[in-house]
Amino acid sequence: MGERSDMELAVESVVKTKKGGKRKILAVSLVILAIAGAVCIGWIFSQKHSPKGCWDYIVQKEQYYVEYSEEYDYWDVLTIEYPVLNGIEEDVQEKINEQLYETAMDRVNYWHLHPDEKVKAFQKDQFSVFCSDVTADVTYHSQYLVSADFYEIYSAGHPLWNTNITERGLTADLMTGKVYRLTDILEINRDFVKLWDACSTRRTGEEGWDEESIDLLLSWFLETDEELVDYESHPFFYLTEDKEFAIGLSLDPVLYAAITYEPTSRILCTVMKPEELAPYRKESEFWDRYENSQVAGEVLPCEDKKENIWLGEGAGVWNWEY
Repeated sequence: MGERSDMELAVESVVKTKKGGKRKILAVSLVILAIAGAVCIGWIFSQKHSPKGCWDYIVQKEQYYVEYSEEYDYWDVLTIEYPVLNGIEEDVQEKINEQLYETAMDRVNYWHLHPDEKVKAFQKDQFSVFCSDVTADVTYHSQYLVSADFYEIYSAGHPLWNTNITERGLTADLMTGKVYRLTDILEINRDFVKLWDACSTRRTGEEGWDEESIDLLLSWFLETDEELVDYESHPFFYLTEDKEFAIGLSLDPVLYAAITYEPTSRILCTVMKPEELAPYRKESEFWDRYENSQVAGEVLPCEDKKENIWLGEGAGVWNWEY
């Protein structure tokens, strides 16, 4: 064969260029398809593992009310407010509502409705009127979480001599019904307690705990203080309206430690920001729920709410001269 003409070489060059261009276009197309596929798989995965949540539910506050029943050998006056969920998956709803009710009734069950033999013996010696007044505040509600604070004034024996004040918190997962304990979401150690104390001191302006007392406080948070025989330590947390964390504990008296002679609070609680808690976060589904939460649901007030005649605002115990 002779030498190819300039025209033949030019045509060959154009054909090679077109083929190369087609290969480049094909490669780019494959990359785009791969990215689109990955995005699609990621979307499907996120839909499966990040549920849409519950948006249109209602939390209706209700009240367990008793005034001077004849069922017991002593009088009883009970005004126990508690939240009731409606509008989420039925099994989960039932589980959470049971926990909300039992949390509201915690001290009433201990002292009054389901006393053990030791408490029954204490009743025979001390009880003339058992009173309890619980206020339930639904502090945060999103498509994934509902959080409540229970503040209680109760009298184990007589409202003029045995009045105590306590607090409890509850945060539940609307997807699973799980109620998260403080130790489920945070590593509670000495450094955490020192941070908790610093936050409390900053907010209240009061003097902080010394080094020895920090160890004692840690044992209360972990419920490991074997020398705490006259009280039960009950750690708690709940989310605030601003999505911060109210973290604390109540020292609830056992038997004769409930005799106070004046209204007495043993609540230790402070509010902490989520970024302050970051070093102590545990692996927990809670944090995914928390970070993706937006306000949802509606909270309705208790209808025909009764005031406790002994412990309500401006009632008997507050007007007594000690």
